[in-house]
Amino acid sequence: MKIGSQDNINKTVILNVIKEHAPISRTEIARITEFSGASVTKFVNDLMKMGLVREDGWEDSKGGRRPVLLKLVPESRFAIGVDLGAANLRVVVVNLEAKIITKITKKTRADEGKEKVFKRMITAIYEAIDTSKVDKSKIKGIGIGISGIIDHKRGICLFCPHIKGWENVPAKKLLEEEFGVEVSVDDSARTMALAEHWCGLAQKIENFIFVNVGIGVGSSIFINGQIYRGSRGTAGELGHTTIDKNGPRCMCGNRGCLETLISGPSITRRAKESLEEGVVSLISKMVNDDLTKITPEIVAQAARKGDKLAFNIMEKTGEYLGIGIANAINLFNPELVIIGAGISGAGDLFLDTLKRTVKARALHTASTSVEIKLSELGDTTAALGAAILILKNIFKPAASIRN
Repeated sequence: MKIGSQDNINKTVILNVIKEHAPISRTEIARITEFSGASVTKFVNDLMKMGLVREDGWEDSKGGRRPVLLKLVPESRFAIGVDLGAANLRVVVVNLEAKIITKITKKTRADEGKEKVFKRMITAIYEAIDTSKVDKSKIKGIGIGISGIIDHKRGICLFCPHIKGWENVPAKKLLEEEFGVEVSVDDSARTMALAEHWCGLAQKIENFIFVNVGIGVGSSIFINGQIYRGSRGTAGELGHTTIDKNGPRCMCGNRGCLETLISGPSITRRAKESLEEGVVSLISKMVNDDLTKITPEIVAQAARKGDKLAFNIMEKTGEYLGIGIANAINLFNPELVIIGAGISGAGDLFLDTLKRTVKARALHTASTSVEIKLSELGDTTAALGAAILILKNIFKPAASIRN
């Protein structure tokens, strides 16, 4: 069947309906899609022959013959997702329903340079495939989330600030040559947002903003159910919006970017500077007076124990993040803002301050209609979303469904 043919489009429409509403009967599919009963039967039969859909039980009878229910066949297709982070390299294998069946975690060792990091990524992908024991012919592709500037269309990582020498890396081309399957590359903040849209807090939400705070600050904007990329693919760089023009120098060359005020390294820096100035804090005891051992996690732990310095640092982090999010809310008027896994583990320490700041600074109409929530997907969010880069093509109405 030709790619983009009407029959193929209709099949993917039905496949999406089954994905969203399973278990579901043919009669109900016809009602939702407004296709004729005969057309639904034909397309469902095609999907069943392709192994994507199966019959699974019966609907309660309302008089007459009980309708047969349909659902996806999870083990019919698989995708691999890779999260290439500054500290950790995570690889997952997921089924058609985006359920993780295998997870591999390695240290990225970013300081070793791009060649060794790339080889380590390939080795981890092979390990994930072997561990999963899935039929390799059912693996439909590999998605990669990288924190950096990505040319999504060409699959090139133009720049990754946290991996030595990682510039203009043709990840799509290299991995397609290695594994012989489709490869899709995107910024990790976007893959995290995609995971939220499919499996997390943003299901059925058309307009939302995702913000992840870790070593850097990543964000992604969904408008009308689609990732907004901008004219050159760099939309969503909330971390590089200016909050304090006289603030710390950012790696982008600007001063006072949001990233310099709320990222993990900035939390560590503020704690270290205060201790060097003689501020008394539980943090010193927790690191045995070795300030090089301070981490954002230690600052958060100290804050939970009532340490004043640590608590003030986390509150200030919430305030700065609230200013950045208020700006984004005024610009895009989202239904939802999700704070990602990187800092959400400390969310109880700053969420109230963040919300108060947003309420004070965002336009009243926008701020009262938006929800702000902490992600619940955990540390596999970026890898899961990377795998969904592949899965979504199976459910894309204009695409071809292949065996």
